[in-house]
Amino acid sequence: MRKIIAIILFVVVLIISTVFALNNNQETAVNYLFGSTNLSLSMIVFWSGLSGLALGILGMLIAVYKYRHRVSRQKKQIAKLEKELNHLRQQPVSSKDPF
Repeated sequence: MRKIIAIILFVVVLIISTVFALNNNQETAVNYLFGSTNLSLSMIVFWSGLSGLALGILGMLIAVYKYRHRVSRQKKQIAKLEKELNHLRQQPVSSKDPF
């Protein structure tokens, strides 16, 4: 069911973006850091969205890597503590009362 909804949503977005591109084909001057160029308005919106998507994915990948690294360290620490606990459980209990 989710795949069908995703496909329908993709087709709807594709149709809307195609209609937008066909209706906004006038040339616009774009000035950027290294120069300038003339592009259609729909291409400016497309490339802006694509660059924003790429930066968002990059930011998420960095966060995911950081959290996976943290989880890995925590798992190593848990394994070390479990090993220590098992070792302590195998120690004989002394019958002397320290008090």
